[in-house]
Order: sequence, then structure tokens, then C-alpha cells
Amino acid sequence: MTDLSGASSWGFTGDWLSDGPKLIVPVPAGSRVDASLVRRVIEGCRATGTDGVLALTGGPGGPDGPGACGRNRRTVSPDRAVAALAGIGPPALLASSDRQGAVLFSGPGSALVAGTPRFLGGAVPEGVDGGRARFARYARTVAHRWPELRSLARSLPPRHLAWSRARDVPAGTGAARQLELMRGFIAGSVNAPHFARGWQTARRTSHDNGERLREPLLTAFDQVFSLLEDYSVDLDLKDADDLSDQELVDAVREIMEYSEGF
Repeated sequence: MTDLSGASSWGFTGDWLSDGPKLIVPVPAGSRVDASLVRRVIEGCRATGTDGVLALTGGPGGPDGPGACGRNRRTVSPDRAVAALAGIGPPALLASSDRQGAVLFSGPGSALVAGTPRFLGGAVPEGVDGGRARFARYARTVAHRWPELRSLARSLPPRHLAWSRARDVPAGTGAARQLELMRGFIAGSVNAPHFARGWQTARRTSHDNGERLREPLLTAFDQVFSLLEDYSVDLDLKDADDLSDQELVDAVREIMEYSEGF
């Protein structure tokens, strides 16, 4: 997972990144591992169903003391990870024991979260592109203290622009599939259960891809999501106040007619 030839060269290996494949998201950090970094790997473990956090620490500034070159390796349960790992210095690698993802803290100011889409879904709930965009803003803010972070942000840019209009959404994306289903639904070529299932699946795809929306399309999609929260595909589970198929299609049509995102 990492090159352990020296603390200064710790990093994710190409073989590990290509197995999945895995993506990298830079995140803000302080001078030592804090609870927020540990929680990222904990949530990644929960998302993948992993019951252990593997911690590899050591080297300059690590628990072995300044100038030490030893390595400490241990596995802790997720519910004990914050107490056991918060406060350690760089370099440090915190990984899910199944190797699906990891947080690499090589120095003050930033850390790298890498993993499969499933791991990142828990570790980076803001999404890959959301996390990268957030880090770019952070890097500009702290440039006076850690100027090198701006180069890191440029090396890991968002993969997608944040789309504000339906016409801007590229074909083949999760968001494009959501739009396709909405158009088919109000045109009558897609029935309500198929729309509800397909739209939620496409929403998860969009999130896993790190796709980002902004106003006014963001609000329109949030409104559709809220509608589906009040709609049941399973007739046996439908409550009296749940939306009917007709009420759902009418509401989606109204969103598309009155939102500036379409």
C-alpha cells in the first residue's frame, strides 16, 4: 500500500491504487492526526463492513521520537480508533484492514484519503469532487502557512465541473441518467416505480462518481429526492399519506416547468 523505504517517501503504490481502482482526495489536517482524520477511516470501514483499522506509524515526528526510523504496526477496532490514534504525528497511515481504503498523513496541513468508491462513500461523504473542491478553497486560505498545498490541490482537481443547468450535464454521467428518467417519466414512457428505483440508483452513481451540482439544478434535484422520500414503490408498504403515482408525476413535471435549471 505504501513505500516504506523512508518516511519522506511514504505514498500509495501504483499497484494498490489500480486495484479497484481507487481515487485520491486531499483533505485538510493539522500538525498531528486528529479525531476528524480518524473518523474518516472509521466511516470508510463501516461503509465496507470492515471491523479493523490498521495503523502504521513511525519515523521523524512519529511515536518513535524525532529521528527514529522504526515502524509501529497495529490494528484497532473502529470503536477504539479515535482514542488510540488521535494525536500521533506524521508520518502515519490509517487503513481499513481489508485494504479497500486508507488515510495517509505525511506532514502538517493535509492528508490524502484514497480508496474504492465504497470506502470513499463513507470516508469522504462530500464526494470525490466535493472534497477536492473544498480542499482547493482551503489551500488558498492557508497558503501563507503551507504554500505547497496549492500545488497539491492543482494536482488533484475535481473531475467534473459543477453543473447548474440540465443542458450542461454531459452524457454518460449519473446526473444525465437522472435527467433522462425525469423526462421519460413526465412523457409517459417511464412508469412511477421504474422512475423511483432508477432515479435513486442514478443518484448513487452520481455520488460515487463525485459529480457536483449547483444552483438552480441542485435545488431541483433535492426537491425530486424529497418527493421520492414520500413515495413507496411497494404497495404493501404504502401509507395513506404517501404520494400516488399521479401525484408524483405531477410534482416532477412542476419542478421541471418552473425550475430555472431546465
